Amino acid sequence: MSLVIFIIMKATTRPINTSFRKLLLGDVKSLVDIETTNSEHPWSASHFSSSVDNRNTLTYGLIVEQQLIGYALALVALESADLLNIGIHPNYKRQGFGRTLLVHLLTELKQAAVNALILEVRVENHIAINFYEKQGFKGIGIREKYYSNREDAKIMKLLIP
Repeated sequence: MSLVIFIIMKATTRPINTSFRKLLLGDVKSLVDIETTNSEHPWSASHFSSSVDNRNTLTYGLIVEQQLIGYALALVALESADLLNIGIHPNYKRQGFGRTLLVHLLTELKQAAVNALILEVRVENHIAINFYEKQGFKGIGIREKYYSNREDAKIMKLLIP
């Protein structure tokens, strides 16, 4: 005869220390490191540098346990903004950090009197398109041969309430 003992334990969660801050030129190496692990067509260091240095670009880093794990960059033009780039370190994906970062960016855009966020995404990037649709973005068009490899881009827009 075998004896089986079940122990019912209460689920525990460890609080995660998260914060946001404006990106600095000193963050560019970390941004490139995250970007190259996420993209087949990554931004260059100079692309990140020029965006971080542009006073019309809102840039935010997501800090978890004192480590930069994500970034969002949006170029503001009057009452709308273009989402230039957003990324989360692969070790932190599928944990809600992308949504958290996007919500923070939307809050900052609203405070800057921006009422719409527009983005382009590769038409074959179904994971990203699905993410954006879940956040409320709607497809508004296609830019044919938009990317350097002649791939089409889906244009998406979110109205900021």
